[in-house]
Amino acid sequence: MEDKDNIDRLCTAIEKTFGRKMHSPKDFDQLSAYIFEQTHQTISPTTLKRIWGYLSEKSVPRLTTLDILTRAIGHTNWETFCQQENQSPEIAAPLLPPEVKKTPRKYILYAVLLSIPLILLATYLLLPAEKTGKELTSTSHYILKKGQTFKTPADYLRLFGITKTEQFWDEPLPHHEGVIIWGPEYRHKEWHNEGNADSLMPTITEWWTPAADEGRTNTSSQLRIKERNENLYFTVMRTNEVRITFMKNLTDTGYVFLGIYRTNLAQSDSSHIVWERVADECDLTNLDYLQQLRH
Repeated sequence: MEDKDNIDRLCTAIEKTFGRKMHSPKDFDQLSAYIFEQTHQTISPTTLKRIWGYLSEKSVPRLTTLDILTRAIGHTNWETFCQQENQSPEIAAPLLPPEVKKTPRKYILYAVLLSIPLILLATYLLLPAEKTGKELTSTSHYILKKGQTFKTPADYLRLFGITKTEQFWDEPLPHHEGVIIWGPEYRHKEWHNEGNADSLMPTITEWWTPAADEGRTNTSSQLRIKERNENLYFTVMRTNEVRITFMKNLTDTGYVFLGIYRTNLAQSDSSHIVWERVADECDLTNLDYLQQLRH
């Protein structure tokens, strides 16, 4: 099948997953933010407009761009998306379920009884995790404090009611627009998260350089780095995020809670972003106040 047909199919699949049609600039802005949340990679709204034909400019999307788009909806890459989309209906179509029959009352009773342990387990998982530092207790009103440590992302994510995720490093806080639970790695080989570790990172300077390109000075590599950092910068400026930050490998091999961060507008530019700590604590019983910390 022609690439154009596959691109049209991809656009339709993305709109179905995203839950809306692309009709306005705002739609493309929000789709760009959604793609970043799903893949931790950026596609600018302008690029999306070209792919959807919203702009009159004619251009062929890069393979890397198509790969990111397909990953945003759960496919491995563009090639596998095309292969799956081009399967015959006999192969691709799911089997129809058998005729639904009324469930006997005894099975309904069994289902209710079996659900009780699951409810108890879910309640336990949503309780605050045990800390290696000061524990969260009822007397502290479930307040996270700078310096508390966690062994895994699951230990701190479940404090926010999140038990399943594939992108713990950048997880949106449910029902709180513009608030991100951030899990950067100190001195990551590609995502440079630099700062003063002795002071538990009052600022975090973030920029991207792919490990494969370290030491290279050719024009193609430099342009790729420049474009990636620019896209990240403009995405962050547009979404105006605050980040509940847990950093890996700073004090030990686990994660340490650093506080609430937002961008330092004066020190950030299209080559790097400077995040500054604006709160040392996070009140888990009243997360609505985080909106007040945004610019």
